[in-house]
Amino acid sequence: MKRKIANLTASCLLAVALLLAMIPPLPVGATPPDRSDKIEQVLLDNVRANMGGRFDVIVAMERGKGGEARGALEKAGGKHGRELPIIGGSSGSLPGQGILALAQNPDVARVYEDSQLTPLGTNVTTVSTQAVRAPETWALGYTGKGIGVAVLDSGVAAHPDLVSPTNRIVASIDVNSGPVAPSDMGGHGTHVAGIIAGNGSASGGARQGIAPGANIISVKVTTDTGFATYSSVIAGVQWVLKNRRTYNIRVMNLSLGAPVKASYKDDPLDSALEVAWFSGIVVTVAAGNGGPGASTITAPGNDPYVITVGAFDDNGTKQHADDRVPDFSSRGPTAIDNLPKPDLSAPGRRIVSLRVQGSYLDQLYPDRVVDNQYFRLTGTSMAAPVVAGVVALLLEKDPRLSPNQVKNVLARTTKEIKCDANACGAGAVDALDAVKYKGREIGNNGLRPGNLFASSVYAVVKGAPLVWRDPKYMGRNWANYTWDTLPWDNYTWDNFSWESWANYTWDNYTWDNYTWDNYTWDNYTWDNYTWDNYTWDNYTWDNYTWD
Repeated sequence: MKRKIANLTASCLLAVALLLAMIPPLPVGATPPDRSDKIEQVLLDNVRANMGGRFDVIVAMERGKGGEARGALEKAGGKHGRELPIIGGSSGSLPGQGILALAQNPDVARVYEDSQLTPLGTNVTTVSTQAVRAPETWALGYTGKGIGVAVLDSGVAAHPDLVSPTNRIVASIDVNSGPVAPSDMGGHGTHVAGIIAGNGSASGGARQGIAPGANIISVKVTTDTGFATYSSVIAGVQWVLKNRRTYNIRVMNLSLGAPVKASYKDDPLDSALEVAWFSGIVVTVAAGNGGPGASTITAPGNDPYVITVGAFDDNGTKQHADDRVPDFSSRGPTAIDNLPKPDLSAPGRRIVSLRVQGSYLDQLYPDRVVDNQYFRLTGTSMAAPVVAGVVALLLEKDPRLSPNQVKNVLARTTKEIKCDANACGAGAVDALDAVKYKGREIGNNGLRPGNLFASSVYAVVKGAPLVWRDPKYMGRNWANYTWDTLPWDNYTWDNFSWESWANYTWDNYTWDNYTWDNYTWDNYTWDNYTWDNYTWDNYTWDNYTWD
């Protein structure tokens, strides 16, 4: 028996030697090709500066290889974090050398830093419902009833204005632990939710949000002190997509932001939000609190598809004549891509909404308490949910509107305020004129989505009519291409008429058979993932103390 094993071993070694002999050797002195171009530049710079460090990353795989991301991470010496099928990859942590090794994997498309996002509202009367003419809209019978608004934030507590006389927090999820009872130890998410849908139960109806009949879906993506990562937010977006029909989620609000490090075309969070947008969910995003300088819009507000909202100070009056854009509100155009942003503006200074007693913000700013049950905050975090509420009113009136049509309606019905377009976009959002508008034109014409979006939706797009913006783009004869011969690359994405495809194909497509809808969330072991890898101590809400 020993002789047979020895003979077998010798045969195997001989076979391996023969195979190796067949592989052409590298020239003397040659090294493997450098594929560091796959690594996001900011991440690559950090790795080279600290090769011994460990870094939180998102790895996106080549089309069709998304399920292999975990194995690629672990093979490179990394620790797996979250599955992110919406962008065809995963998150995890890796040493510097492991990141360089990961980039050598031919199935890896891109390696990104798992960037941190910060809340965009923290310190400083009632939501300015009159400034956006919400009461006049309610008088027409529209309160947002039946429309689900997902709040990706620090959670939403069971405040009387959201649960009395009936509970309108219809779902509550923590991406780090699964379904949870409505709660919010940070205080930020509840304030945002109240701006959207508070009904004034604790104030005799005096302090209502914009859409007091809308439902809230709480998706906790931050720590209790208010910080998220790209991967935690993308996980929240995936949950919303999977459950959007269950809760009629038509609007998603993100009052979070991170510095722009790359083009929106190469930003994984931007791509994830584009998937939500094309799936029929209107995405409202805070512009950022980095003004008054130019090109201070934060990500994901730098994405051209989403509705990016700047803040204006209504000075406590309904009229717009005395409105101004405060210094903190971030200005356009966007960094790197030079796109016009914000899209429009909403009240964002000294906004009174729901208080969570004992929360992080409640303890940090005790002087902001108003009438015991309410709290005063300032920032574009407060402006974005004003627009989310207006969208809920509009969609109750006409649920057939697509996100591109909603964006067009809002832009066409704004009211003029004294400001530069780089500060306030099209102007001040107006709920009454929005619901009265009769047109169904689409916005976002002439745009193209991000690279990860374009790659991940190939299965959806394939078979749609090939409509080109320029039949001679880049010297190619695009009329000769079919889906079988088409190179699905950056040049194609730049020239493909995404708006024409969206109008005729996307709305009728059901995602039930697509990757992330089949993803079994219930089987995911949330408890294996912890926040221990993230150092939050250096980042707190009290970095924002304007006003």
